[in-house]
Amino acid sequence: MSVSNVVDGIDQIQFEHVRVLVLTDVPEGEVTLVDTAFDENGPELVETLEEEYGGVDRVVITHGDHGHHGGLSHVMDAFDPELAMPADESKLYEHLEEEDLDFEPDVAYEDGDVLDGNIRVIQVPGHTEATSALLLEDRNILISGDTLDGSDRGGLPAGYLLPPPALFNDDHRAAELNLYNLLEYDFDTLLVFHGSHVFENPKQKLDDFLVEREWNEWDPRTE
Repeated sequence: MSVSNVVDGIDQIQFEHVRVLVLTDVPEGEVTLVDTAFDENGPELVETLEEEYGGVDRVVITHGDHGHHGGLSHVMDAFDPELAMPADESKLYEHLEEEDLDFEPDVAYEDGDVLDGNIRVIQVPGHTEATSALLLEDRNILISGDTLDGSDRGGLPAGYLLPPPALFNDDHRAAELNLYNLLEYDFDTLLVFHGSHVFENPKQKLDDFLVEREWNEWDPRTE
């Protein structure tokens, strides 16, 4: 496990297979944790949050994969933060029920909602039912959730973007097609949870990727 700064005001806590992001002063004077890694990462995550930040004020869960919400009970028990989760992510609520965890979100967000701290929710269904990206509109920073991975996750050169592997998607076709939702917004930094972040022209690189897909009938702009 390691802690490092990504951009001003945003750190990452890196575990073996996934990372979480910590937003300091978002909203002003508060600490926001985005996702909580796996359950087995929970104790170390709590210890690190306490040592590095003195705790957290809010947790935002992006979607229902175990690697993004597994440590939630540890964080909730330790800090009792405000909890924001996607309202329509049945996979997430089913997992919590299976684990006998009765966490009701303080904020059950939907596509287009703006969370405190000027964080806009952009949902990209396909990886899961309501996989959500988070746009820090004041800074043009997009946090991918699992809408996109760094290209080096798939053994390609870093600095580019790919959708999650088909193996991990509920509907791979939708996971790619719905990436057009992201192009409606402006962002010049894209932070991912798997692979390397993209700091140079991420929106143009995403646009180029989508245009060059072999199945161009998927492109909404060709309809």
